[in-house]
Amino acid sequence: MTEAAAVQVDTAKVDAAFEAVVATFALRGVAVARLASPTSNVLAIELNGTHQWKVYVDCAEEHLQLPTVTTDPPTSLLAHVSYGGYVCIDDEQGLSLDPKRPADIVAHAAMKAYDLLENSAADASSGYAEFFNELEGYWLGLPQSVRGRAYFEIDGAARLLKGFPHLGLKKPTWYFLERDAKLPWEVEKNKLEAHRTLYVHLDQIGLPPVKPCELTAAFIADVLQRMSPDQLELWDKLVGASKNSPKRLALLVSVPRLAGGRSLVGVSFTASRGIVDPKGPVTPLTMRRRTPAFMRERGGASLELLNKHIAVLGVGAVGSVVVDTLAAAGVGRLTVVDPDEYAADNVFRHVLDPMYIDLDKPTALKMALERRYPGLNVTAVPTAAQTWLKTADLSQYDGIVLAFGSPSIERSFSRALKGRELDLPVVFTWLEALDLGGHSLLMWTKGEGCLNCAYRDDEGQPSLASRTAFLEPNQPVTRNLTGCSGAFVPYGAIQSRRTGLMAAEHILSAMSAVGAGAVARQPSYKFWVGEGKAAAEQGLRTTPWFRLARTTSEEVATEQVLGRTCPHCRARKESAP
Repeated sequence: MTEAAAVQVDTAKVDAAFEAVVATFALRGVAVARLASPTSNVLAIELNGTHQWKVYVDCAEEHLQLPTVTTDPPTSLLAHVSYGGYVCIDDEQGLSLDPKRPADIVAHAAMKAYDLLENSAADASSGYAEFFNELEGYWLGLPQSVRGRAYFEIDGAARLLKGFPHLGLKKPTWYFLERDAKLPWEVEKNKLEAHRTLYVHLDQIGLPPVKPCELTAAFIADVLQRMSPDQLELWDKLVGASKNSPKRLALLVSVPRLAGGRSLVGVSFTASRGIVDPKGPVTPLTMRRRTPAFMRERGGASLELLNKHIAVLGVGAVGSVVVDTLAAAGVGRLTVVDPDEYAADNVFRHVLDPMYIDLDKPTALKMALERRYPGLNVTAVPTAAQTWLKTADLSQYDGIVLAFGSPSIERSFSRALKGRELDLPVVFTWLEALDLGGHSLLMWTKGEGCLNCAYRDDEGQPSLASRTAFLEPNQPVTRNLTGCSGAFVPYGAIQSRRTGLMAAEHILSAMSAVGAGAVARQPSYKFWVGEGKAAAEQGLRTTPWFRLARTTSEEVATEQVLGRTCPHCRARKESAP
């Protein structure tokens, strides 16, 4: 397409969009005037409300999102309008657009912009509450703004910090942390020099500049006027004498948000002999929080789980998924127990990277997950679970997950844990061969219902086979590629992850019930059923339960498996005071 033809197409789009805008605004009684467009693909209009708003809408948007909307850089500050005039009309979450109606999409965007501008003007006339809710976003657009990462809690307590500028990056960045904190790896790796930094919290600050003005030392002077005597003492320490002068410093300021929390902004500047250099640059610092609490909340992890402690016994393919999922959900403390080393055989169905091969699994998970999930505390126990249980103080835990895949060991733990003084939720989880399915059984250390309840026949007599089994007993399922030392049960990463996710959800659900004040501690059984095609191709025989499970609810299955108390549960009940 020639340039002239492209312009003609753009003009047609813009003309159609203008007609849609006029029709849409007529319903609201708002007059619309067309302005000269800066480019062929932009619709320029003037909207007459409480103000005369000049709005520019990009009609060439092709990515099924709302078109970009700008306005002339405002002469006074407006919430949700950037320093350069970008209008933040929508976060577009859950937005569904019809690509066959581009003109209507432009009209919708124009109306959202109009409403936002009108509301922002009202906010400006009533004290800028909404603007200060969005202060950090505006700060981002200030000229020469540099990124800052806050590794300290924005808690309102004034104090001196350390700042480490890395200005040689494509996107220059400062790193801010407590004076005695461990250095982030980016700081340590690049051997960055520390600079004095002061953090203060104020009830309010002055308004930032509007275009074309830039941030100057006047901002710092305004902050000083608002500081308390204690904060001014810290300021004197910040700008006080040092061996090298002038020196580069940073000032971080938080202010309350009416919507909750605190906005955090900052500047870097030079000072000499205790005085801010009025001729030196004042660089805006756009702050991004890197604290565990903020990243957990922002990332969807539960802050309520931060103080919870769960033990996971057995961290193979299923158990490692349990550990990773609990950490991602927000559990703050995990004890990981397993005597095995991570091997090349594990790579494709384990959460660990190959770099951890030959390291014991608990230590490897500690190293990998503590780095991935800030604030997580993993206790690595590279020993047999039976050894751990002999000395474990169960009062330190809020739940236990066992992922051995070994019925004999699991049943022994069920017997050992049942009847304890503490009432803890305990989840047993295991995976069946190939594509048959997975299981998760929850019991409480007190009360009726335990893993051994599942090991009975139809007459209620003890059995070595579980009522939950999808595979008939006494069938060989292991394979080996290198002889007996390399024998393994065939199942895949998808199956193990699905089972691990189910078990993690099971234990968290039980803990949530406790947190909500539930008095009854009910055991439960969850499962998923696979296609079974791979098992059938191997000639493996499945149980009637494998077929029935597809149409059986978990409530009914729980009653069938745990509804009749086993002799072990009865003995515990009878011996209770």
